[in-house]
Amino acid sequence: MNILDFISEYIASPALTAAVTCCGVFFTARLKPFEKIRSLFRRKTFEKNGKDGISPLSSLSVALAGTLGVGNISGVAVAVSVGGAGAVFWMFLSAVLGAALKYCEAYLSVKIRPAGKKTGGAPYYIGRICGGGAGRAYAVICIAASFVSGSLIQMNAAASSFSFTYSVPGAAVGAVFAAACAFTVIGGIKRVSAFTSAAMPVFCAIFAALSVIAISMKLNEVPAVVSRIFTEAFGFSQALGGFSGALVSAAVRAGMTKGVFSHEAGCGTSSFSHAASSASSPALQGLVGVAEVLADTVFFGGLTALVILLSHQEDGGRCHDGAAVAIRAYSYFFGGSAGYILTFLTVFFAYATVICWAYYGCLCVRYLTASEKAVTVYIILYCASLIPGSVVSSAAVWALSDICCAATALINCACLIKGRKLIK
Repeated sequence: MNILDFISEYIASPALTAAVTCCGVFFTARLKPFEKIRSLFRRKTFEKNGKDGISPLSSLSVALAGTLGVGNISGVAVAVSVGGAGAVFWMFLSAVLGAALKYCEAYLSVKIRPAGKKTGGAPYYIGRICGGGAGRAYAVICIAASFVSGSLIQMNAAASSFSFTYSVPGAAVGAVFAAACAFTVIGGIKRVSAFTSAAMPVFCAIFAALSVIAISMKLNEVPAVVSRIFTEAFGFSQALGGFSGALVSAAVRAGMTKGVFSHEAGCGTSSFSHAASSASSPALQGLVGVAEVLADTVFFGGLTALVILLSHQEDGGRCHDGAAVAIRAYSYFFGGSAGYILTFLTVFFAYATVICWAYYGCLCVRYLTASEKAVTVYIILYCASLIPGSVVSSAAVWALSDICCAATALINCACLIKGRKLIK
């Protein structure tokens, strides 16, 4: 085991699990976010309020673009491959606990924004609650995370899909992504939201339909798979070591960390998209955040997990090439044509996440400095990083992702606890 894997498995992952669990339990008991979720289905909820910003529905689309996709396809596949069926239980638990945290992040991102602007996010509310130093530290870590979670992992999955299906060199895929990303991100949040709002519902519907059809082909085996999820979630290491043993068990570690990577609740990163909403009610935007977590991890992540488990493609051991595992799983049901469809979906979801993270990174740079040259340099470096991201080791980038998630979550969760009285 190298030093990166050691830090990921025995320091970052346990810290991330403990932070999200403790903070999630506290805010779930305090806020009871699921009791008000029905109010989201009123028509006026998603209407744009005012000239500035984007509609709450668009902010949800941007947030889903930043979280939905590679985490729900490749990330879930890695979680199941590494942690077995039991990882799915812990992935769902991270979403249930993360819903309250996402509410808090979306709430604060609307409540604490620069005067007169429909922008903001975690560095702004962290800076207001915990001081400018904490806000700047979070911004720096978030910029680093954008190169890992937003660039390396997304490109790694997209290039792996293309290589697995079409035998296309990864560097070529990275170059195309870099050019397309630069064009979209330079247009700002309006162009990003226009792309995601138009395309995200269509591709989500295609992926959901494909998954539901696959599951229906083996509907009689679903009860057995669900039983596996629960029985394997509590293995020998958990019973022997209690909570401390659970923190380092494969199922818990894979399920919780990949669950958090999928929905990002507790990390504060999707707060940037919620801050851009025209919504004037922080509580209403907070409920949009709850819907984001449920749709992202419970619904779409659950569909992916069931398809993989029903196809028995998780038996390959500690496989970190999640894209290949997912393609094999869907090909089991639909033949070779599924590889082409899933590759196309993976590439789209990866691109949507890439441009959203670039936007997040730009906001963090602007939080640190007023220099637009610094923003331009960041965009150039970010787009350039897509090319090496297409050829690096999958295991290495997932380990780096766990470390980045833990670092952002520790700062963000501490801020949420400190600012708990501001959240209604």
